[in-house]
Formats: sequence, C-alpha cells, structure tokens
Amino acid sequence: MLNLPKEVYEKMNELCDNPAQIIFQKHETTSESLEMYIVIVKIPSVDIPRFRIYKGLQYSNSITVEYFTLEEDMYLAMTSREVASNE
Repeated sequence: MLNLPKEVYEKMNELCDNPAQIIFQKHETTSESLEMYIVIVKIPSVDIPRFRIYKGLQYSNSITVEYFTLEEDMYLAMTSREVASNE
C-alpha cells in the first residue's frame, strides 16, 4: 500500500528540509478518493527567509509530489487577510 505522507517526507529529505521547521500540514481525502497531503516548511536562511510548499497527491495507485519555494514577502502576501487593490 502506498503511503502519501512518507513520499512527501522523502522528498523533503532529498532537499534537506528539516521537518522541525514545519509550520503547516494538512492531510485529507476527498469524496472522489483523491488523497492530498500539504506541508509548508520554513527554510532557515542568512539573507531572506524562504518557505517551501510540498503538495502530495494520490489517486488510485499513483502518487505525485510537487514543491515550490517562496520568499518571505511572497508568503506574507499570500497569507495576509488584506486584499490588494489595483486602483
């Protein structure tokens, strides 16, 4: 049996992201039998703090794990409750 969280953590280990820096994680299964596991880690940095978002998806017997990196200002803009105006 496939283990989605294990696959996500293996990818984190490949990229040397310390699980102790996890700031968010969510594991859910939808009604369509799609399993999703999301983890956000804060990457220690001397210059600009960065965050890496991992998204693991499992459907039937297939697992995919994707990730992308954000700088702190981009992360804060995404998590801010204020909506930017284009006016």
